[in-house]
Amino acid sequence: MRVVSLASGSSGNATIVEAGETTLLIDAGLNVRVLAKRLREAGCDPARVTGIVLTHEHSDHTTGALQLAWQYDIPIMADAKTLAALMTTITDGDALAGVTREAHPVGSNWRVGNLSLTSFPIPHDAVAPCGYLIATDAWRICYVTDCGVMNDTILAQLRQAQLIILEANHDRDRLVRGPYPQHLKRRILSPQGHLANNEAAEAIHYCLDDGPRWIWLAHLSRTNNTPALARAAVEKRLGERRLRSTRLAVMPPDLGPTWDSQAIFAER
Repeated sequence: MRVVSLASGSSGNATIVEAGETTLLIDAGLNVRVLAKRLREAGCDPARVTGIVLTHEHSDHTTGALQLAWQYDIPIMADAKTLAALMTTITDGDALAGVTREAHPVGSNWRVGNLSLTSFPIPHDAVAPCGYLIATDAWRICYVTDCGVMNDTILAQLRQAQLIILEANHDRDRLVRGPYPQHLKRRILSPQGHLANNEAAEAIHYCLDDGPRWIWLAHLSRTNNTPALARAAVEKRLGERRLRSTRLAVMPPDLGPTWDSQAIFAER
């Protein structure tokens, strides 16, 4: 299993998950030219993508989805409400209306090639936002971004994963004192908004055990956060647990880290 971050943040989100001949693109929030370029830089021919899996309909997660699906004949997979919201972005007669769409209700399980997927609801101001647990027989990753608050459902999914991709959108003090208008601050801080550094740290602290885990902090705000602030908040909580088998990375807005189970197995 191989996972590569292509982009993370308010300017766009996209991650590839590979297992054998199966390649899934989780979110596609870049324009199609940049998205195809990032895929190739990550060693993935866009024509090899098996499916585009969406967490919700917001543009920083979907900008390139329809165009990429149309150009390379890739099915788009999401909750029916998310798919319907996505299709409102095109006009009648647009060729993009012909892309293949697979509806999988939030809370369902399905299989794509070598990967099994479980979607679960997350609190965010979208029509049917969700996170994903994506697994092979041996490995599991959990993908949660754009999440207002943690709950037991999300924590239960995070606990199962070796690789956790979790939003750490903002430092609360920096957001409150920052330049955003009040209505936007209220949205971000609401239970349907975005997760703060300390909230992500608490969730990670609660979920981890002594087994080997990898944490990627996602969707950092360029205005209201920094990689150093996000990392410090999580490292503080990890230090309290003295967990020595946990590795932490921060996902940048451009091509980011790679997680490869074969390389991990070879190291061990």
